[in-house]
Amino acid sequence: MPPRRNDATLDLSPDEMRELGREVMEWAVSYRLALAGLPALRRSPHDDITAKFCESLPAGPSDPRVVMRRVIDGALPFMGRADHPRYFAFVPGPANFVGIAADMLVAAANVFAGTWLEGSGPGAIELQTISWLAQLAGMPPTAGGLFASGGSMANLTALHAARDCKLSVADRQRAVIYCSDQTHSSIGRGLRILGFLPEQVCEIKTGEDFKIDLELLDTVIAADRAAGRLPFCLVSNAGTTNTGAVDPLDRLATVCERENLWHHVDGALGAGAILSERGRTTLRGLGRADSFSVDPHKWMFQPYACGCVVVRDKQKLKRAFSEVPDYLEDADASGEEINFWEYGPELTRPFRALKLWMSLEVFGADAFDAAIERGFELAELSERTVRGLPGWHVCSPASMGVVTFWYQPADMTDAEANRRNRYAARALTDSGFAAVLTTRLRGRIVVRMCTLNPRTTDDDIAETIARLDALIRAV
Repeated sequence: MPPRRNDATLDLSPDEMRELGREVMEWAVSYRLALAGLPALRRSPHDDITAKFCESLPAGPSDPRVVMRRVIDGALPFMGRADHPRYFAFVPGPANFVGIAADMLVAAANVFAGTWLEGSGPGAIELQTISWLAQLAGMPPTAGGLFASGGSMANLTALHAARDCKLSVADRQRAVIYCSDQTHSSIGRGLRILGFLPEQVCEIKTGEDFKIDLELLDTVIAADRAAGRLPFCLVSNAGTTNTGAVDPLDRLATVCERENLWHHVDGALGAGAILSERGRTTLRGLGRADSFSVDPHKWMFQPYACGCVVVRDKQKLKRAFSEVPDYLEDADASGEEINFWEYGPELTRPFRALKLWMSLEVFGADAFDAAIERGFELAELSERTVRGLPGWHVCSPASMGVVTFWYQPADMTDAEANRRNRYAARALTDSGFAAVLTTRLRGRIVVRMCTLNPRTTDDDIAETIARLDALIRAV
């Protein structure tokens, strides 16, 4: 494909488009097939990688295949592969290929999914996908929501609705929000964006199981009311990032109903498990919440970025976000039509729902159930393996695909154990064989594994833990 001359249409010829498209798809398939043999995570020193792309803005054309190859060879090798079968760091994103193909369709069609006028077809698919999620969670027919970039934006959207629906402007300064000491950082950041001060956020200590202490919550709420404060919102966890702990959602819903609190469930990690029988049992009470977030790019196996917020009464989202300036009057929706820009912070928004909808249509709910169950089983296998090794201890048992553990023989100090645990995790990750990182729990540096990928094998688990064991003993 020869370099093109300057062309103000910014287009390729039909043959060039087909050739470039074929090469992209061929690379995508080849990459997918080779993934297990690539490093789970690889990073480059700053100066080395930036030197590859430090250049003047090109004035003339280049061969698109050459440009694509620069990306494939120069940038993409240096990244975390969240869909790698031995990627256990943070929360994996084990995307499926149907979702990948769906994103290609969306990009090719250049879908604007903000208004019914411009996106009625995409809007119908988004409405149906949200309806499935609401039904699986046990929410009523009044429920609705929208897709967002991820859990942070989904949580922010829900908290904004909670603030505007529960508080007058005059009441905001004495309002109190409750969460646990294991709540994700996106909640605190979102509350700051919404104008709440740090002293308005009350962290409730968790018990030995890393779940919120219900008795302490009741005591603190009563004390706040007696002091003239205004409790208005509780954020609970459907799978914490640290340990996968699921708060007692059903009992917390009862507390919120009694105390007139908005109950938001941060389900960015775990709410996706509603597609499985075991997940729905574990998440009992989710449907009683006022809102919940979920990240389909985690335990629903979609490409980044794909988050979603679902609320018990979709009209509360519209009341919180709707603005109709003059230039949008012609796009006003009526009846059952919906303009998603009136239900969240984005006016310009892509068609994120397609990948989850297509994946569910192609594979079916039973396949997702089995894939999620596999993630549960892999975490349980990891826990059993660790319990069989001398010197190792389980800090938090397998929950929502997360297990944490640490190495500390009886004669080893806490400081030395912390140093060795962090060293072993970093050394294994730097080797490229597996991506495993640490977190801090009860003052300890512990190794954390998150096992959401249904393509991970039992041998992947065994060899990962064996290498950790060897590294930590060799220090």
